[in-house]
Amino acid sequence: MKSYRCEWRGPLGLISGLGIASRAYVRALRRQGVPVSVRSGSLGVNRQAQGPAKKVLICHTLPYRVHAAAEKRRYDRVILNTVWETTRIPMRWKPHMNKFDAIFVPSRHNKEALRRSGVKVPVHIVPHGVDTRQYNPGNPKLRISGAQGRFVFVSVFGFQHRKNPETLLRAYWEEFSASDPVMLVIKTSGYAAYETEAWIKARIRHYKERLRLGRQTAPVKVIGRSLAPGQLRGLYTLGNAFVLPTRGEGVGLPFLEAMASGIPVIATGWGGHMDFLNSRNSFPVSYQLRNPAISMNSPHAIARSFRSLFAEKGQLWAEAELSSLKRQMRKAYENPGLCRSKGQQARQDALKQSWNRSGQIMNRVIRELL
Repeated sequence: MKSYRCEWRGPLGLISGLGIASRAYVRALRRQGVPVSVRSGSLGVNRQAQGPAKKVLICHTLPYRVHAAAEKRRYDRVILNTVWETTRIPMRWKPHMNKFDAIFVPSRHNKEALRRSGVKVPVHIVPHGVDTRQYNPGNPKLRISGAQGRFVFVSVFGFQHRKNPETLLRAYWEEFSASDPVMLVIKTSGYAAYETEAWIKARIRHYKERLRLGRQTAPVKVIGRSLAPGQLRGLYTLGNAFVLPTRGEGVGLPFLEAMASGIPVIATGWGGHMDFLNSRNSFPVSYQLRNPAISMNSPHAIARSFRSLFAEKGQLWAEAELSSLKRQMRKAYENPGLCRSKGQQARQDALKQSWNRSGQIMNRVIRELL
């Protein structure tokens, strides 16, 4: 099979990680010479790819939104491109997964979760990439009042329970005081109209009050609004270390963006990001696998839970150990030279995670499936 044409259905217009990945995969396939048409978004609205007779449909969406049997009458192969964060996929997904000809996932973590959940069709790892030209150590630092002369921890995430904002804040507040020249800068966003920057800041403030820390704590800067692309890139280079004690990631694009920007990552040692994080380029945090409902029911929970997705029977995710996170943050702070060397290694490792590589892998797998 020498050639084929592809239709891509996915969230091309979103500004989230899903949107970034969808656009990047399409561009990567096109750079491989594959004629690709898309349903919507900025990459050629409703443009029909012309060329070979063999047709492939790739659905970058929820599996229950695809009528695979009907699509197979129109396409030679129907492929699901998906991602998941816990040890098992949601039960709502299961009746649909084996109806596809194949499934693309971005990490070993995802492949294991699908196999554990009873998926029998071929599952291929097609990794995410990162644009190392845009995200690089030379980007001008974002100007944050009070950050000069401090060791800056940076974190980028959606304000949801899976990202574990409460453990990040607690570890930082308990480990560092106002006398330490440090700062934590959090770039986050909510999932509903009322989850504004002010709302997020109020949730964090009330959580701090409940902790009754009894001392002046180190400063936290919360950015709960959109940043321009250049500002986001400058946020990474502002940091001395990136930190996120996530409970589960299919990939974790901010980890790749931090690495490409030349700063080391402090992260829970479980999830899709462990395909590219290691002790040479990061500070792994110890963890224990737990049912998500346990932490969701904790008085420490401060963010949207998405309980219906993540707290089903049999699902597990990683709970970062507070003491381990505190040790790794302290280690990074006390060893700026180690941070620089890990950051340099992170940059070198990120250079290997290109979207061109992703396109090459996807193209090769599609040809094998045909």
